[in-house]
Amino acid sequence: MRNSPLLRFLAVGCAIWVADAEASRRAPLEAPCFEACQWTLRPIRFNDGAGTSPSPRVRACESLLDLTSLYLCAAAYCTAGERTAGLDYLNATCQTSVGSPIPPWNDVVANDTDGYIARVRRLMQAEWEDAATFAEPVIPSDAFFGLAFDSLDSWSYVYSRHTLYGSAMFIFWGVVIGIGLLNRAVIVLSRAMAKTPGGWQSIYLGEPGEDRVPAASDARSQSRLSIWIRRHVTLPATFGYRNAQPFGWYTVPPRIQTITILAFTIMNIVFCVHGYRVFPGNLYFPRVFTQSWRYVSDRTGIISFANFPLIWLFGMRNNVVMWLTGWDFATYNNFHRWVARIATVEAVIHSVGYTVLVYDQGGWDAFAQYWQLMWWTTGEIATILMCLLLPLSLYWMRRNVYEAFLIIHIGLSAIVLATMWGHVSVFKARYDLLIWVCCFIWVFDRVLRMSRALAFNRRFWNTKARATYDEDANIVRLSVPCGTSLYRPGPGTFYYLHMLNDVRFWESHPFTVASVRTLRGPDTAKDTCQGCEATEEGTALLPHTIPDEDGPRPASEQGGPHRTAPTMDFLIRPYDSSTRRLARAAGASRPHPASLRVIVEGPYGHTKPLHRFESVLFVVGGSGIVVLLSYLEALGGSAASRTRRVRVVWAVREASFAASVLREDLRASYGGLDLFLDVYVTRGDGEGGDLGRLTETTKQFRVLRGRPYVRGEIEGAMRELGHRGSLAVVACGPARMADDARKAVVDTLGRGRSKIEYFEESFNW
Repeated sequence: MRNSPLLRFLAVGCAIWVADAEASRRAPLEAPCFEACQWTLRPIRFNDGAGTSPSPRVRACESLLDLTSLYLCAAAYCTAGERTAGLDYLNATCQTSVGSPIPPWNDVVANDTDGYIARVRRLMQAEWEDAATFAEPVIPSDAFFGLAFDSLDSWSYVYSRHTLYGSAMFIFWGVVIGIGLLNRAVIVLSRAMAKTPGGWQSIYLGEPGEDRVPAASDARSQSRLSIWIRRHVTLPATFGYRNAQPFGWYTVPPRIQTITILAFTIMNIVFCVHGYRVFPGNLYFPRVFTQSWRYVSDRTGIISFANFPLIWLFGMRNNVVMWLTGWDFATYNNFHRWVARIATVEAVIHSVGYTVLVYDQGGWDAFAQYWQLMWWTTGEIATILMCLLLPLSLYWMRRNVYEAFLIIHIGLSAIVLATMWGHVSVFKARYDLLIWVCCFIWVFDRVLRMSRALAFNRRFWNTKARATYDEDANIVRLSVPCGTSLYRPGPGTFYYLHMLNDVRFWESHPFTVASVRTLRGPDTAKDTCQGCEATEEGTALLPHTIPDEDGPRPASEQGGPHRTAPTMDFLIRPYDSSTRRLARAAGASRPHPASLRVIVEGPYGHTKPLHRFESVLFVVGGSGIVVLLSYLEALGGSAASRTRRVRVVWAVREASFAASVLREDLRASYGGLDLFLDVYVTRGDGEGGDLGRLTETTKQFRVLRGRPYVRGEIEGAMRELGHRGSLAVVACGPARMADDARKAVVDTLGRGRSKIEYFEESFNW
C-alpha cells in the first residue's frame, strides 16, 4: 500500500504515546535495571508462546522462555535488591493478569553459572527492532542493554522533572499567598498589641494602603528600611509613573506585583529549559533533535496545564485567597491575566513542538492524518482558542466592550476546558483532577454569588429600587432598600446590580455605595434598618431640590409619602449602553421616580483604614466623588476615628453635575470634621451659565477653572499638617490623576516625609 509507511508511523507514534501514558501512571519499581530487561524483551516472541495472548504483558507471564530470559538478564545486570523489587512487581502483575504467579527465582536460574550466562545468545538491537522470534532464552547484549537502561533512566529523570516543575506552579503561589496571610496576621496582632495604632510596615502585594497599618503620628516608629520598601517597591508604578494609565492596549501592574509576576515568569522559563538528559541512540527517540523537541513539548504542555487551576482561581469574583490575604480583586486579576499569558505561550510551544515532530517523521501527510485523532484535534483547538483569548482580553476590549468581552471570555474558556479534557483523555484520567478543580472553582464562585444575593434579600428577584434621572447634570440616583440585608455596606464597598427591567437583565455592573440613609416620616419613631448602618439626614450644602417638568423645586414642596426604610444610594453617570438604558428608564417616569426591580449582589471590596489618619486628602474626578460620600459619615461620626480634617480636590467637566451632587448628596457638616472642598471645573463657559451660578450659590467651597495640580495639592496638604499627624491620600478618578497622585506620594516619601499613605479606588477592568 502507498501509505503503509505513514500508517506504520502513526501506529508507532500512538503506541509510544499510549506507552508513555501507561508508564506515567503505573507505580515506580525503583528498579530501573529490571525495567530495562523487561523493555528489551517486550517486543520479541518465543516459539513456546504459540496460542497465548498477543499482549506482551500476558506473554511475559505464560512463556517459560520469556521468563527465563528475563531472569537471566536480571542475574547478569541487576543487583539482588533490584531483582527482588522487580520480581515482586511482576508476580503481582501476573496474578492480576492471568491468575497465576511466576515461578520462583531459584527454580529457574539457581544453578546457572556465570559461564552458562556468558554462553547464552545475545539479543541485538536490530533483532529487537524487527521483533524477531526465538526458540531459546536470550539476553540483551551489553551495548544494547546499556542503551535501554540509559533510555529508561533518561525518560524517568525527565518525566520526574515534568511532574516536579508542574507542581512548582502551586508551590510558588502557595508561598506568595502564605506571605500575604502572614502579613495580614502580623497586622492584626500588631493592631491588637500596640498601644497606639500604626507604625508597622510589612511586605504587601495589593494596591497601596489596602489592609495595611498606616503611618503613625510618631515617625520614629518607621524604620528607614520600611520607608525604602514603600518608596521603591510597594507603592510606585513599575516604570515610575504610569500605573492606572495603559501602555497602548496593555496595562502594567504596580511594581510589587510586577516583581512577583516577573519571578513567576523567570521560574517558568527556567523550568521549561532545565532538567533534560539527551544522548544519541536513545531507544525511544534516536536523534538528539527528536529528544529535545519531545521533552520540551511535554514539559511545556504539563506546566501550561498545571497553571489552569490558578488561572480559574485568580479570575473569580469570589476568590478564597483574596479573603485570606486581604488583597483586592485588581491584584488577583493582574495575576490571572499574566498566568494565563504564560500558560498560553507554553501551550503554543507544546503544540509547535509536536507539529515539528510529526512533520519531521512523516511530512504534511502525517500531520493531516493526526487530525483524525481526537486527542490531537482537541489539543490543537484548545491552543488556538487560548491564543484567540489573548487579543480578545486586551485593555481596549475590557474597557470599551466589556459585556462582549465577558461573554466571549467565559464561552471560549469553557470550550478550552472541554477540549483540554479531550486532549488529556489518552492519559486515562491522570490529569482529570485539574479539570475538576477548575470546574469546582467556577461552580463555587457562582454559588457564592447567589448566596450574596440571597443574603441581601431572600426574595432576591423582588428588590424594588427607585431611580431618578437629572438630565441637566446627567446623573442617575438609584436608591435600593437594604432593610433585609444580612451585611452592612461599609464605606468604599460596592455591589453588582442586575436591572431586571432591562432588556439585558443578565448583565451586572459594579457600583460603589455613596451613602446609606433613613428618611423618617411623621409616624416613624426609630430607625428600621436591620442590617445596614443608617445615617441621619443633615442639611445639604445647597438647597435640596427635586426636578420636575417645569424645573427644580424644593423637596419640602413635594407631595407623597416619605421613605422610611433604610436605603443604599448610588450615583451613576450614564456612559455606556447599560447605564444609558438605565437613564432612559429613570427619565421615563419624570417627575416621579421610576420603580425598578434589581438583583443586588454584594458587598465586595474592603474599607480602607482612613479613620487612622489625622488628615485625609481626596483627589477625585467626576463620579469618583461617591468615594468621598461613602467615607465622610464614618470619618466624622465614629468615636474611633482620629480624622479631624478632610480636604477634597474634585475635578468635574460640567458645573451642573457638581451643583447637583452638592445640592442633593453632600451635607454641610459631618460630626467634628473640618471639611474643605475645591471644585475644579475643567469645561465651562466663563463666569456665566452653570459655572457662574454654582459660584454665586454658596461660599462654603471654592470653585476654580481648569485642572488641579495634584502634586501641589498633596504638598500643600503636608505643609498644612506639619508634624502633628499623618495624611492619607485617596485617589479615584481619571487614570492620569491617579498616577499623578501616586507619583507625588512616592516623591514625598523620598523627601523624608514618612507620615503619608496612598490609597487608590478604582474598578480593575
